[in-house]
Amino acid sequence: MAGKDGMRGSAPGRPDASANQDAVGQAQSWPEVSLIVVALDQDYARQAVARLLANPYPGEFEILLAAPAQEDHPAAGDPLDGLAADPRVTVVHAKSAAKATLVNAAAFAAQYSVLSQVRRGAGDWVELLKRAASAMRVTGADVVGGASVAFGLGSAEQAISRALNSRLGVGPRRPGAGVAKGPADSVRMVAIRRDAFERVGGLNEDFAGAQDWELQHRVRRAGGMVWMDPSLAVRGRTPGSGRELAQSMFRAGAWRRRVIAAHPDSSAWRYVVAPVLVAGLILAVAGGAAGALVGVAWAWWVMAAPLVYAAAAAIAVAFASPGLRLGGKIRMWCAVMTVHLSWGAGFLFGHWFRRGRAANPASRGRSA
Repeated sequence: MAGKDGMRGSAPGRPDASANQDAVGQAQSWPEVSLIVVALDQDYARQAVARLLANPYPGEFEILLAAPAQEDHPAAGDPLDGLAADPRVTVVHAKSAAKATLVNAAAFAAQYSVLSQVRRGAGDWVELLKRAASAMRVTGADVVGGASVAFGLGSAEQAISRALNSRLGVGPRRPGAGVAKGPADSVRMVAIRRDAFERVGGLNEDFAGAQDWELQHRVRRAGGMVWMDPSLAVRGRTPGSGRELAQSMFRAGAWRRRVIAAHPDSSAWRYVVAPVLVAGLILAVAGGAAGALVGVAWAWWVMAAPLVYAAAAAIAVAFASPGLRLGGKIRMWCAVMTVHLSWGAGFLFGHWFRRGRAANPASRGRSA
């Protein structure tokens, strides 16, 4: 009905046309996004799809479930088909269960301009994606992301997460360690433009443990920009024990050396500190032992280098963990030394380890 001033009013309970136009305009301002969910774990895939549909991205989007082909029992049907009842969900099959193969298959099947691989355990991914999409629109960056933030539940995991999140870790800088918003060498990726992904050929399947790092290096080398936003902290569950931490860091060091060997210009001082430390400790112990055997009086002092390193690490942890009780400081101290020594050992010797595993057919399926 018309009001006294001749303007058309809204019926009670009905949205105003201008409000609808505003909502459409806001939706159109968001880039169209293809969300990729690696669906090796069906329970996780179902939960991820349910969360993404319950709290949807405000712009146009699709969800691509990347799963290996059902070659053994094709007649049984795909158990993921039930998730594709929503028209925004599509199952994409790949020939291999390797993560890079699955992500590439989904990415090259995507129809929208921005790709975002949903990270397991990362929290509210849609909220991260919204901020990443806004940063991408403002900056023109090809890749947007933040830093990895480790979190743990028990006392051992919390000590490990403190070590990984502190300045005492290795590799890319962590939140709170002087990370600034702006162009960066690498980030924990939240979104990447599909044309940039396709232009560099997608993930390199030869770098199973460092695919994101290596992809971002190729994007930058092709003239693209990687944008760091410290507020986009991507959470990840920390290793549950010292042994798991050592194995994870050993693999990370080994893969970092492979990336640097393939792309020498990706090297940085922070990647060589731990290898130099490990090499120095080995030389000190070996040299001291050899000197002691031939009667060099001061050789025993050289062999004390590991004790000096342990003491220095303890002092550094004491300053880096204010408010933490003695038991927590000790656990963090052990975790910090595990990070340094395992990462450095992986960098120095990981290529021999991987060569041995590749020679054993039974171990190929378990390699990182």
